Amino acid sequence: MPEEKIRQAQRPHGFWGRVFGKLMDFGNAKAHAFAVKRLEVRPDDRILEIGFGTGRVVKKAAKYAREGFIAGIDPSELMLERASKRSRRLIRKGRVELKLGDVSDLPWPDAHFDKVVALHSFQFWNDPQHDIAQVRRVLKPNGLLLLVLRQRRRPPNWLPNPISRSRQEIAGTLQLLTEAGFRETRIEGKAGSSAVITARKPA
Repeated sequence: MPEEKIRQAQRPHGFWGRVFGKLMDFGNAKAHAFAVKRLEVRPDDRILEIGFGTGRVVKKAAKYAREGFIAGIDPSELMLERASKRSRRLIRKGRVELKLGDVSDLPWPDAHFDKVVALHSFQFWNDPQHDIAQVRRVLKPNGLLLLVLRQRRRPPNWLPNPISRSRQEIAGTLQLLTEAGFRETRIEGKAGSSAVITARKPA
């Protein structure tokens, strides 16, 4: 895969980044809808999305968490700009907070969120053992983690996450979650062509 396409996939930017964002919105529509439904968002929920892209899930979740708080982190300045425009009123009201960065260093305190969701971003986690520990840290006891994973017969060798590079991504992810201390780890089914995994932090 050409280096520029790899950079666009990991961190969309410029004109082609905007095109990539539109394609993501179209291609991930089923996954977005499934994720929001499965999160069972309560009015007072505090939810974090890792890799929010254009911000569709953030805005959908905020619609239901009217007394809660939705946060997101993404490494792309372009996606931060687009998602911020999409939720600008919610940001002004303090109901949404979007930050530039990645899962390796989550800038929120311990036990801050009821739920964490990551759609098609797990493949870009550089150090999954460290990164899943960060997720566990910011989740409240009994908090829910939802991962949506792209399913590929032949995963590209340029993916940063070694689990995603393997041909056993689902099994490897389940093992990672178990070793990190999560419970009720299970495969929920599919969202479009993607696999959905959920797990809970122990109470």
